[in-house]
Amino acid sequence: MSLSSYFRNIIRRFNQSEFYKNIASLFTGMVLARAVPFLFALAIARLYAPEQFGDFVLYLTIASVLSIISTGKYEKAIILVETSNERKLIGSFAQKINAAVNLIALAVVGLSILVWQPEESEKIHLLLVPFYAYFFSAIQLIRNIYISKKQFNRLSVLEITRAILTGVLQCSFFLFPSTGLFLGAVIAQLFTFFVFSFRVEEASLFRLGKFNMEEKALAQRYIKFPKFSILSEVMNFVSSQLPVFLFKPFFGDKMLGLYSFSHRYISVPVQLLSISISSVYIQNAKTLEQTPAKLKELTYSLFRKQVLLGIIPFAILGFWGQQLFIIFFGEEWAFSGYLAQFIAPWLYFVMLGSPLSAILIVKEKQNVSMWYNIFLLIARIASLLVGGLILKDVVSTLILYSLSGVVFFAFLTIYSLFLAGVNLKQAGVYFLKMVLLIIPIALLKIWL
Repeated sequence: MSLSSYFRNIIRRFNQSEFYKNIASLFTGMVLARAVPFLFALAIARLYAPEQFGDFVLYLTIASVLSIISTGKYEKAIILVETSNERKLIGSFAQKINAAVNLIALAVVGLSILVWQPEESEKIHLLLVPFYAYFFSAIQLIRNIYISKKQFNRLSVLEITRAILTGVLQCSFFLFPSTGLFLGAVIAQLFTFFVFSFRVEEASLFRLGKFNMEEKALAQRYIKFPKFSILSEVMNFVSSQLPVFLFKPFFGDKMLGLYSFSHRYISVPVQLLSISISSVYIQNAKTLEQTPAKLKELTYSLFRKQVLLGIIPFAILGFWGQQLFIIFFGEEWAFSGYLAQFIAPWLYFVMLGSPLSAILIVKEKQNVSMWYNIFLLIARIASLLVGGLILKDVVSTLILYSLSGVVFFAFLTIYSLFLAGVNLKQAGVYFLKMVLLIIPIALLKIWL
């Protein structure tokens, strides 16, 4: 079969598949939603200094960790429940936890400020953390209601709205350079929640109050989510954000800002594919769980397309990241592009493993996910400590960190394929064949 015939067959099968049409529908919306931050990044890179961007990412990371705890991870249970009433009950239960956790966090922040008396910008950042976590978590509940109802167009509108609001507000608050980025992000979350909470029937019970018996019973049915998924998600997030916490003491504010800028914006295609694919895949995998042959076929087909879709773009980024960043963001961010070249292999394997790992939720393997993320965190801490304390070089540190990501996400991909019943030898042979596509790009880089 010729290469042109191969691609024509892929396009024909794509047009005939509701599964890939749903991914395309959501992906189109997500492209627009993620294109917006990229466009605003062109302005943000000129309105804010790397040090200010580094502070923003630091507090955003703290708030994001808090948001993982806020709902007890019951937002994932929304996808697995069967009826609208169950979605209301589990959503209401999660939102009450969300309010309680962030009220406690706000009290702790207030007490800490009274005791330690930090600088004014630090006070504002700390006070904003619980508000960001609360509204971000509430939006996650609405997102998963849309996913459970297969309303992917509405989900796309939500993401686009949030992205535009965030970009506009962050650029508008440049007059407050020390806090403008985080303040804009918080207010954008607030507006997005209030706009969409009135458009979702199941969100009508998103209010404070006591837990009722029905909510408690349903929460007990899905107790594995808070029991295993909270720790798992925290480990996963912290391990992915470790450079945010350790680059500053090891290499300074500027290097933290350069790394954060690089990671934040080259992870856009990974986020696009992960959100789009996993949102649709988890619904189909749940439906096909009782028909293993169809689940195997769907998963292997998805794996093949992911490998093919990402291999060339990430190879280009790996070889010419520095030049691309200079073109798009200017000479000031050239070193960010250089760092992006070492991040690229890790993010490619994230793109492969992250969407497929939705099968762990369907199979209720939260305990496996928890242990996986614990070992991933240990490996990443080790890589950063070796790089920062022994090698004392930011590039060497990032290479070690990226390598640990490659190894663990390759394992996650293999395990997800195994759970879906895919022939691992067949999948491995296909992957190696696709890797051969990188050779011409490597030869061009050497020749240039």
